[in-house]
Amino acid sequence: MEIAQLDSAGFLQVVDRLGGVEALVASAKEHGAFGRAREVRSAVDLLRLALMYGPGGHSLRSAAAVAAVQGIADISDVALLKRLKKCADWLASLCEQQLGRLPALTAAGESERPIRIVDGSRLEGPGESVWRLHLCYDARLGRIADASITSTKEGERLDRLAVLPGEIRIGDRGYPQPNGVKNTLDQEADVLVRLTWNSLQMTDPKGKPLDWLALFDKASELGTLDFPVLVHKAHSRFEPIEQRVVIIKKPPEAAMKARKKARRASSKNQNRIDGRTLAGAEHVILLTSLDKNEFSVEQLGALYRLRWQIELAIKRLKSILHIDRLPAKGPQLARTWLYAHLLFALLVEDCAAEVGAIPP
Repeated sequence: MEIAQLDSAGFLQVVDRLGGVEALVASAKEHGAFGRAREVRSAVDLLRLALMYGPGGHSLRSAAAVAAVQGIADISDVALLKRLKKCADWLASLCEQQLGRLPALTAAGESERPIRIVDGSRLEGPGESVWRLHLCYDARLGRIADASITSTKEGERLDRLAVLPGEIRIGDRGYPQPNGVKNTLDQEADVLVRLTWNSLQMTDPKGKPLDWLALFDKASELGTLDFPVLVHKAHSRFEPIEQRVVIIKKPPEAAMKARKKARRASSKNQNRIDGRTLAGAEHVILLTSLDKNEFSVEQLGALYRLRWQIELAIKRLKSILHIDRLPAKGPQLARTWLYAHLLFALLVEDCAAEVGAIPP
């Protein structure tokens, strides 16, 4: 589905997926994107122009030219710029609408829990234009489950995007933060995040600090290690959280590469490498709230390895849709361009899901 090649009938199919003409008109008016018809006759035409400028790959000038040739709108690039600057909140709401239509907790069957993976990515534009894409990917559905685009001032958090009760939320080493973990647990979900030895302030259940070198030695000897911990938050009133840490020894080749990477990072920063960092490089450390009797170490490792799915989703957004090639400097126009890409990606997933549901 390419926006530039869609005729009017084809684009109306896109409109139908977004709720129809009347719904688009109402939402555009609600979010201040479209008031009176001037050069652009309708909210539907404005949406088409936004998608042409975003995932369609057109500059403002070429989008205006194509719109004139195809009879969509007779508008200058300056006038189009003013129109599109007002569309960001509208496009964001259309994305939320699409995401809200996804099946919820029982999507994969009542006996199966949602497995949702979170990750983030920087999106850099010209000048100082930098944004952060926050993504949540449902591993069972094989689809984006939630997303948001923010400034880089809003960092990655486990609870940044909506949490479903009963889900298993998976995050990498950027996500083990006490408040994010606690808030996710408070919403009746479980967590599985990767750690480094110094990611969090943790003790054993009696409040004794962890001896990481001894733990790594034991994990190397046994292959894996599984033990309970208390997660604390320094210099804050914070009720310690009971969690479980699993240490998994990496294969020799992966361990060697990780050690070399740790040494290079230490040398680059002109720091003396900590022995715990070097030992930790040979292991995968996971923090989880999942019960030991229900989820073995092997199952936790398999769950965490599902992260490749969200990594591929982000790669598709960048390599196929080019969401990381932001041309706009101004924040309003940049948000319009980014949310147009995200909306298009969600529409493509809708189409793919329908094709996949057709039996051979």
